[in-house]
Amino acid sequence: MLGQPRVGEPFTLTIPYSNGTPPTMLRVTVDSVTCNGLDPQVLAYSANSTGGTATPTPTPEAGKKYCVLAMTATNVGTEKAVWDANNTVALNVGGIHYQQTQDDAAHALNYEQYWHSQGQTGPTFGINPNSTGPVHGVFQIPTSDTPTSVWVSSGTAIRTINGVQPGYLINLTAG
Repeated sequence: MLGQPRVGEPFTLTIPYSNGTPPTMLRVTVDSVTCNGLDPQVLAYSANSTGGTATPTPTPEAGKKYCVLAMTATNVGTEKAVWDANNTVALNVGGIHYQQTQDDAAHALNYEQYWHSQGQTGPTFGINPNSTGPVHGVFQIPTSDTPTSVWVSSGTAIRTINGVQPGYLINLTAG
């Protein structure tokens, strides 16, 4: 483990690559986790961007609820940084680790597109050095559960053939 920052406390991810390119370096802050569904403004924007046709409100799997993780990332490296929460972030309930499914990742992309339309481009689309933008993750957890922590990997995935990659554990229940 690389550290245990608190919600609102920045930490630096250094994501190395095996192909010799410079590592991605981001200063990330976990801002909040909310488990009260998907943002209606994001859903409306998504519907409008697909031709304005009414789309049904997404529903989580039976017995589950959506939790939305909001983070802020600043590129502190020397080249454009591209990064998102897919395969690199887990929302934890005790010892159970939830990652985004393909559908969850699509909902997270809707958040990134919405914020991009508001002039806040995040690293999902690439940000240059000294630029800051939002990052979102969407996770489904059992309706009776409350998230206890977030794991943010300082690698290209949480787990690779070399095992679990180093990362940061952000406790959501500590004061």
